[in-house]
Amino acid sequence: MRTLIILFCFSACLISCNNSSKEKDDLSAENDSLEYKNDLGSSAQDQPINAEEGTPKEEKKTEVDRTENANSATTISGTYLNTEHQEDTSCKCYCLDVATGGSSELCLKENEMYINARFQQDGNNINIFYNGRSAKTTAEKIPWDKFETGMPIAVLSPEPNGDLKLDWKGFRIDGEIAIDYALLGKKTLEGTYKKK
Repeated sequence: MRTLIILFCFSACLISCNNSSKEKDDLSAENDSLEYKNDLGSSAQDQPINAEEGTPKEEKKTEVDRTENANSATTISGTYLNTEHQEDTSCKCYCLDVATGGSSELCLKENEMYINARFQQDGNNINIFYNGRSAKTTAEKIPWDKFETGMPIAVLSPEPNGDLKLDWKGFRIDGEIAIDYALLGKKTLEGTYKKK
């Protein structure tokens, strides 16, 4: 019985030592990898921070993401002209006044229908939400109050050359695309926009 207990204790010690050695090897490999990255010319800011050294990696990444999104939003904000209607230099109907974090007026059909729209950054894209009809709107037969404000009616995507591409989604009523009004805005808004 004594021999069995000694063997059991010896096995437990051996397993414990192996786990400790493996953890040290993993930590050593991670440090070697970080040193290799530093040798390639990356700065200390590029290196992950361990919890015992300061801010955890997740918090650091979140701060960087917020900064990048804020910088991206300010560079995207501005007035854009639809490249298919460059004759509208006075921006009567074929322009977008992109205001990330704010709202602006969009033209659905010249001299008849305008809506207020809210822009919200979503990664690299900007979602456009219906925010009510504009005071300029003369079309009364459209159920403006039934259109949902929580689902995007369009999405702006950045192009490599700095232009923005607008993809019209349409208005929604009770979670479904409002088919009778799906083309409102599609002809005047959908397309590629160049910063004015």
